[in-house]
Amino acid sequence: MNIKNKILSNAFMWLFIGLMVCFSVSYASTMSTSITLSIYAGLHGYAYIVFVIVEILIAIILSTSIRKMNPIVAKILYLLYCGLTGLSLTGIFAVYTSASLCYIFLVTAIIFAVFALIGRYTKVDLTKYGLYLFIGLIATLLLEIINLFLMNNTLDMFLSFITIIVFCGYIAYDINHAINDNYLSDSENKGIYIAFQLFLDFINIFIELLRLFGKSRD
Repeated sequence: MNIKNKILSNAFMWLFIGLMVCFSVSYASTMSTSITLSIYAGLHGYAYIVFVIVEILIAIILSTSIRKMNPIVAKILYLLYCGLTGLSLTGIFAVYTSASLCYIFLVTAIIFAVFALIGRYTKVDLTKYGLYLFIGLIATLLLEIINLFLMNNTLDMFLSFITIIVFCGYIAYDINHAINDNYLSDSENKGIYIAFQLFLDFINIFIELLRLFGKSRD
């Protein structure tokens, strides 16, 4: 196995572990009323905000400093991020039926696999499209903020579709970038870094698909 395939295999292993941690934490917290109350009502209602802030800080640290980290620290922060993401998804898991969650997870996995294969085997260098994906992501985020005031359901649905398209592009981009990275080295942190990026792609697609097609509990 060459270095690139080894690092990608390591990345997919950590992506799988991260997703299992995320969804296990979310499922456990959803099943526990005390945990759910602690998340949304603890610290006088600020607990959830604290979780989100810590989650964002860890994401920034992983995005900017992971290549220089001790591998053990990188793994701990990555798993902590996945766990916190699971806690932040508790409210979503409480809203949708178990069958709907499983179905959307399966659909997300299939979509992820398709675009991961495109990124892995395409002969086109997708790294040059990174700027366009970033612009699309920023534009979508700005429109979502605006729609918080407009409360337009049609625009909300449109933005969900666009978000899915953007993150599908990011899946292929992230895989392709790893393959074409001339400075790719055989390091554990590289696999964690790729897994972290793919984890974000997967979770965002999963959430948007739930918003579009998820079936709420009665």
